[in-house]
Parts: sequence; C-alpha cells; structure tokens
Amino acid sequence: MAQRKGKNDKHSGGDAAHDGPALILEYLRKQNRPYSATEISANLQNRITKAHAAKALRELHQNKQIEGRAAGKQAVYHALQETCNEATPEIIAALDEKAERLQEQATNLQATEKKTRAELAAVNARPLLFELRRDISQLQQEQEALQARLLEARGSDSESVPIQLKLKAEKDWKHWHNHASIRGRICRDLWRKCSEVVPENMTGEELWESLGLEGPFLN
Repeated sequence: MAQRKGKNDKHSGGDAAHDGPALILEYLRKQNRPYSATEISANLQNRITKAHAAKALRELHQNKQIEGRAAGKQAVYHALQETCNEATPEIIAALDEKAERLQEQATNLQATEKKTRAELAAVNARPLLFELRRDISQLQQEQEALQARLLEARGSDSESVPIQLKLKAEKDWKHWHNHASIRGRICRDLWRKCSEVVPENMTGEELWESLGLEGPFLN
C-alpha cells in the first residue's frame, strides 16, 4: 500500500509540473502584481514546488507571456500589461494637424497682441483732448498779446522802435501762430474721432460738456 501511495504522489507531482505554467499565468493575471517563484509557490499553498514554479516562470518569460526583472538576488515576474491600441497612425496624424493649427493660431494671436500694444502706445503718447484745449487757449492768449505788441510797434514812430525788435516780434508771432494752428488741427482730428462713437442718446454738444471741454463747440 505504501508503494502505491508513492506512485500516486509521483503522478500528482508530474501533473502539477505539467499544469504549472498555465496555473501560474492565470494567477499572475488575476493578481496583477510581481511575484517571485518562492512567493508563488507559497501563495498557491505548495500546489507547485519552488523549483517547478521557477522553471515555469522562466518558460513563460522566454515565451514572452509574462514580464520579469531582477529584484535583488531573485527574479520577480508579472503578467503583461494591456497596451492601448487607440493611438493609430490616423489618430496621430490628426493630432499633429491639430497641433499645427493651434500653433498657427498662437502665432497669429501673438502678432495681433503686438500690433494692439503698439497702437495703444501710440494712443497713450497723444495729448489728451482737454490738454490740447488748454494749450490752444494759452497759445491764443499769447498770440493776442503778440499781436497787440506788434500793432503797437507798427503804430508808433518807426524811428523809436528798433528794426530788430520788429523782426523779433513778427518772428515770434509766426512761431506761435503755427503752434496754435497745429494744436487746433490735432484737437479737431481727435474731436472728430470722438464724434464717430457718440452714443445714440447723446448729442455732440452734450458729449463736449460731459468731457469738461472749454471753449466753443467744434462742429
């Protein structure tokens, strides 16, 4: 009877060794984590010996059914991880095309931003409308004073007024007259731009007063 039992045990061990790779592969896929041959043998409650487990793991690894790596003095193995097959050549090409479009849009936006900043800097560099009105008023006063001096010089005895003073007065008058003309033109241009965006419920005169502008209204 003892001899028959040993024979049955031998067949049982042979069956375990034969079915070991399939059993180990199923176990690794189910657990989805790395194990060594010793751990697998123990976790399977010695249904497969450590030696049979090590041999089965090497065979599975050689057949590229599992992955393995060295971990200290022993090797550990784990089931193959499923790879994503969604990244097809068509999808990659579509993503590349989308990336190119986005890059082109970003370049256009950067150019637009640069242009807008330049326009804003130019607008900020221009004098404000009320400053122009103030300067024009001052220039007009200076012009009137120069005209009065010039008329006084022309009406008096020519011998009592040096010719250099007359020439200087005329030169100063022309200089400030040109300044007043330039400032007046700038003021009219700016007011024309403001008039183009007057709200529907507001007249030009009301806008002129709301901006705190002085002097006659510019039509």
